[in-house]
Amino acid sequence: MNSPRAFDRAYLAWVTLTLLRDRERSYPERVADGRMTQAAADASLAVSRAIVAQWRWAIDPALSPLPVEQDAEGHFGATEPDMLAQLITLATWARGHAAQAPDDRLRAHDADLYEALAWWQGSDGDCPRIVLFGLIDRRNPVVRWTPSPEDEPILRAFGLIEQRAKAA
Repeated sequence: MNSPRAFDRAYLAWVTLTLLRDRERSYPERVADGRMTQAAADASLAVSRAIVAQWRWAIDPALSPLPVEQDAEGHFGATEPDMLAQLITLATWARGHAAQAPDDRLRAHDADLYEALAWWQGSDGDCPRIVLFGLIDRRNPVVRWTPSPEDEPILRAFGLIEQRAKAA
């Protein structure tokens, strides 16, 4: 596997948003044909939305403070263990899917991306790496992340370009 750090944070944030959109589009059909219960779909979507919110926070050029932690919902709408569990499940599935077609580079790339998301959601201490890096970025103005022009479509998808224009 490539190093999880081989993917930049904006790209990984985009992957979370794409994954959420795919799930929002596919879950109604899965519920309708009985492959998934409505409760399972709702729970999975809530965790997916929390992951997107967390990554949006991590790449937000405005560098807002960490949201206040809600008792049962964590900082972003789901608990950190629930977000990690979803990403580990996804990464494991994607790696197995890629193994079924070893010549399919897209499947392997997707598995690498999902493993990178799981790595960033993991922890070496008290909080997920993505939150730790977000906090570090906010504490040290010298190393604050400045978005590059190629990240503009990603930032626009998260609504961050419009916010920046309003602030200016």
